[in-house]
Amino acid sequence: MKITMIILSLFSLVSLSACAFKENKASELEALASNYGGIYIFDKKIREEILELEKKREEFRSKYLGSEIKVGNETNFVNFSYLKKKFPQVLSNGCKYYRNDYNYDVDDPDYDFNFDDKPEFAYYEDQFKAYMGEENYKKLRPYLGMTTYYVCEGKKYPIVFATMIDYKVKSYGLFGDEGRGFSFSSISRKSAGGGSFHYFTNGKFIKSDEKYTGQSY
Repeated sequence: MKITMIILSLFSLVSLSACAFKENKASELEALASNYGGIYIFDKKIREEILELEKKREEFRSKYLGSEIKVGNETNFVNFSYLKKKFPQVLSNGCKYYRNDYNYDVDDPDYDFNFDDKPEFAYYEDQFKAYMGEENYKKLRPYLGMTTYYVCEGKKYPIVFATMIDYKVKSYGLFGDEGRGFSFSSISRKSAGGGSFHYFTNGKFIKSDEKYTGQSY
């Protein structure tokens, strides 16, 4: 009886310790998300131009995709190839832009959203560190992704970054059923939230009152 009580007590202590660790980790990420989560925009003007171009493309796609239209003396069938030709994702400065919600040719040498450990992105990382502090940047870095950039004369210029902060939660209890079997723990994923816009203005980031609510960015 004493051995059983000792085992149960140890299990309870382990469970409580794990729960406390889970809550601390979740609280840390949620605080990080609240202060620094959201959308980071390095060039507001170009970002707005891209949004306007994408809006025109989407309006045209919604209206004509799958149908025929007449342009001059020619009749064209509107499919995705036609859309790509009509809306080539080129800015007014003649440079091509890329968004991570598109499918690009994998052989395109400029198609690469990864910015890990690349010297040409050191300037941008320095701006994040200056804004949130180096320690906070290290914590946030795994959840930070480049979502929009443009390329001019072979050089890449990041425009938009976004945070996607989530974490694993391990809960203790009795889970499962006779078919799948039972276990004393369960792992799920949670989002830490956070959705402010941060604009790079006069050499530094400024947190805006504008909130991300699912709109295009």
